[in-house]
Amino acid sequence: MKNRFQKLAVSAAFALSATTALADGSVTVYTAVPQNFIDALVPMYEEKTGTSVEIIKAGSGELLNRLTAEADNPQGDVLWSVDGTVIDFNPDLFEAYEAAGSDMLADGMKQSDMWTPFTAVVMVLIVNEGKLDGKPVPDSWAALADPSYDDMVSSAKAEASGSAYIQLATVLQAFGSEEAGWETYKGLLSNFVLSDSSGAVPRFVNDGELAVGVTLEDAALRYVEGGGPVQIVYPAEGTAIAPDAMALIAGAPNADNGKSFIDFMLSAEAQAVVAEQGRRPVRSDVGSNPALVPLPEVNSVGYDAAWAADNRARLVEAWQDMVLDVQ
Repeated sequence: MKNRFQKLAVSAAFALSATTALADGSVTVYTAVPQNFIDALVPMYEEKTGTSVEIIKAGSGELLNRLTAEADNPQGDVLWSVDGTVIDFNPDLFEAYEAAGSDMLADGMKQSDMWTPFTAVVMVLIVNEGKLDGKPVPDSWAALADPSYDDMVSSAKAEASGSAYIQLATVLQAFGSEEAGWETYKGLLSNFVLSDSSGAVPRFVNDGELAVGVTLEDAALRYVEGGGPVQIVYPAEGTAIAPDAMALIAGAPNADNGKSFIDFMLSAEAQAVVAEQGRRPVRSDVGSNPALVPLPEVNSVGYDAAWAADNRARLVEAWQDMVLDVQ
């Protein structure tokens, strides 16, 4: 029932945005970013520029479907905070734009001419040790694939969530070959309790409904800092340290304001707020949240975003087939 109400709310918001997007001094932003980033950053942008922001929030898969349906008559201006493969795999829906401040990007953050990085996303495990029934805290992808964790692991669906797709691609890149990655991922999928919402994953673990979740670092950190009975674990084989993306929508009715929005989100001012909210900034001149493990201490799998983009359709189809086999 909740999902139906959410879809109705999103549909209503899209209808509203269609009537306002053409107004002077406005920008319509489609986003999958967590609400705390919207609350912290959008008022700053509005105050700084005098531009009114219409936010349309939904999962990246739903937003892509909307953009595809609107391709001949675009209603939005910016797609903000999605997996970059969503943009790379659908280049006709977007317009390349080099944001102001791109010269200050940290090494490895510039991965495509089609989009601008917003944050550096780190994939982690969130663990509620008290719900493990005496089992050890899993410290690796391979450990989490052990059958003893059956039905104890929260994950979003790779076909519906950009972050869950990053999770899939990370595991496939962490074991030396795609075949070996799939073998480990099959064990993970057997243990997963799947959700349509990536935001629900850490909440289930914090609330004690499940013992472990595969989620984004900042999402896990919010529950840790909130005093929840959870901890953050970085998989020993390595994890993804990958930028999420923001891009100008092709044919945007308010393209100049869309560019302004992207410029602001890459500014040092906005990136400092990104750090406060628990994500890694993409600028070389802005440090991470001190509550997090220093980034050099996180074992990186060397996430290959280009490979993930090129193989997205094939990997999601294989994931869907595997779900039918093991869930």
